[in-house]
Amino acid sequence: MEKTENMDSNNNQETKKRLTSRARKMLRAQSHSIAPVVWVGKEGVDKTIHEVKRQIKDRGLIKVKIKKGALENDTKENIAKKLSSETNSEVVSLVGNVITLFKPREGWKRYTTKKPKKTKYIEEFEKFRFSRKPKRKKDSNV
Repeated sequence: MEKTENMDSNNNQETKKRLTSRARKMLRAQSHSIAPVVWVGKEGVDKTIHEVKRQIKDRGLIKVKIKKGALENDTKENIAKKLSSETNSEVVSLVGNVITLFKPREGWKRYTTKKPKKTKYIEEFEKFRFSRKPKRKKDSNV
């Protein structure tokens, strides 16, 4: 019974992703030119959380490098989850031993969008379809 409850809570956490795929793609492109500013070593994530919070508050988009010593105690995925949950940020990418974290300074609203309902699309399509005038065919017999 406990396993199913844990699995349900994990699924709920995964569905609470804030970034859209388009925003994530844009942030990944911006992060190419950024060098890692925080390193997680053999002391683990707990020692670096304060520094990650400070850097993410100043910059918004940061890279965190995971050293081999940190990987002896924990996995990359767990380290990324811990950092994102403690700093209230979103993991943009996890490539190799580098985690890219993002937390907007102006708020999340710009980076999360809800898709409009299908009825709105249908109405817009109908307006577009009927607003266009059909092309007249030239009569060849006249």
